[in-house]
Amino acid sequence: MILLVISGSTLRLVSDQVPGVVIVAAEAAPSGTEGTASAAAPSIADADTAREAWHYLGAGAAVENRLANTIDVRAPAYGAIESGTGAANHTAIQRAMDDGAAALSVVDVTKTFNVSSDLITSSNLYLRGRSWAWLKQQGSSFTGGFLTNLRGSSADAATIQSDIVLENVNIDGAGTTEPVELEVASSTAGAVAFTSAASAVDDFYIGLAVADTTVANTGLRIIKDYIGSTRTATMSSTWSANPSAGTKMLVGYNDNAASFAAGLDGLISIGGISKNYPASKQIPPGLGGKGFSLEQGVANSKIIGRHAENCGTGFFVQGVDGSFANGAAKMAVAIDLIDNSVKNCGSALTIAGINKSADPDGDANDSMITVAGLTYENSGHNPYRLVSSDQQKSGIINFLEAQNVSVSNVHGRNDSGYPNRSPGYPGDYATRVGYGLSGNIGAMVWGWGRNLKIDGFVHRGNVDNVIVVRRGRALGDDAGPTGAPRNCFNWDFRDIEHDGVINEYVIRIDPKPALRVAASELTGKIEVAINGSFLKGGLIDPNMSAFSAITMTIRNLSGGATVIGTPAQIYAAGNTFAAFGAGVTDLRTNSPKIRQ
Repeated sequence: MILLVISGSTLRLVSDQVPGVVIVAAEAAPSGTEGTASAAAPSIADADTAREAWHYLGAGAAVENRLANTIDVRAPAYGAIESGTGAANHTAIQRAMDDGAAALSVVDVTKTFNVSSDLITSSNLYLRGRSWAWLKQQGSSFTGGFLTNLRGSSADAATIQSDIVLENVNIDGAGTTEPVELEVASSTAGAVAFTSAASAVDDFYIGLAVADTTVANTGLRIIKDYIGSTRTATMSSTWSANPSAGTKMLVGYNDNAASFAAGLDGLISIGGISKNYPASKQIPPGLGGKGFSLEQGVANSKIIGRHAENCGTGFFVQGVDGSFANGAAKMAVAIDLIDNSVKNCGSALTIAGINKSADPDGDANDSMITVAGLTYENSGHNPYRLVSSDQQKSGIINFLEAQNVSVSNVHGRNDSGYPNRSPGYPGDYATRVGYGLSGNIGAMVWGWGRNLKIDGFVHRGNVDNVIVVRRGRALGDDAGPTGAPRNCFNWDFRDIEHDGVINEYVIRIDPKPALRVAASELTGKIEVAINGSFLKGGLIDPNMSAFSAITMTIRNLSGGATVIGTPAQIYAAGNTFAAFGAGVTDLRTNSPKIRQ
């Protein structure tokens, strides 16, 4: 088959190198022949593909082969230079992208270029890289994404875009600098004066984010003006509490490699790599550092065969209720992540729907996300966010108030020394979410949400727990209006398999009663297979001794025993494989044990 991308009433042939993928979007039945492609359409692909395309496009579709029209960013009209400065290359590549989108031409990146700031997409952009070519970020982005559709803010109507193709676009954030610690000398409602250790150069810190390590001030604040002679920085928003003298501030970048939001419909990303956006470099910690982010306001988009390495989060998707000032819905609907991979990322996959005023209601107009195929290595460690209390770990897959998510075919491993020996836990600020912690990652799956499905997740490596139902504080989730997970209905987790040490339980909830999911609000079924010889705690967290609305099937890969029942039943019957013996014990029947 041939990859097809739709723009309005135009069917464009954009690549003949991706077998088995057809992308169509629109609604109409075939009803006539007009335009340039009506008679020739079946010849561009096999008959089934042509019929499917016509079903969605309707009459009047035109077919264009964009591969015949290319723009090289090094061409004299643009002037990108492999050894050139970031600012000059930014201007050249941005102009080429703008012209390519307008002319329906492919924009080619065939060498490695330093680029000083964010590159902004447009509707109909086709940006194509090569395996050896990189876009290397050298300066802060102004929108939180190096490659993005955001133009200034989510209120800008120009942010609303459609039909964008990224093919083998490689992005490297190694050129961004580490954050610096500066000390407060004095402050006012919207500004701060640093001590003499800060730069004396005017504008030196403009565009950088600021984090208060005391967490008296949270959220994202950007320095919009800096006077070197007085070391005074003016913030993008006022302080919640004016920082006192001696307060330590972290100043640095807040960036994602590729980040799209606030009105993008129809993005296709095929291949490519995002690397070197670690969470430890992002300010505020816990925000930014995503290899590929589809934030609120993205629909009908696919990320296929992309790799993320050394990032805070490999792949991130979030959708919630409501609309932006530009009119775009804040949804994440018809999102497909297919056959992607992750290495050395704090979270391999994060699916979110963070809403401080409402718990998940299951609305498919807010979120509908599918993940089919994900491999990873050394992931699940997110200790850097600054919090006032409740230090905790996280997982490989993290659900942050997520809903309507289907994940399948996930496979990965962690080294025996990950993360305790490398990269380790932070010891610089007591407010770090991982401060004072040690040992293995928190879980294979961490978080909460509604209508969550996992079908096939195999992990090799040590964990504290297989599944943790708890707010994802390490990744920015403080759990809706109450601080506790709610509405965790309709979970369907199957074929979850763990090989390695489990320090605590197969399933666990929050140790603090006020922050626990209610027993009646965790429903569905979970199937897990583990090596019982390496289970150090029990099968079920004792705090779940009253949970009876979810059914667990737990199989011992090393001993042959399988137990089926609610957490309450399993805990009451002994809570270890030794309590059940060989065979299948189904506690859902009237008899205490039935072995098959």
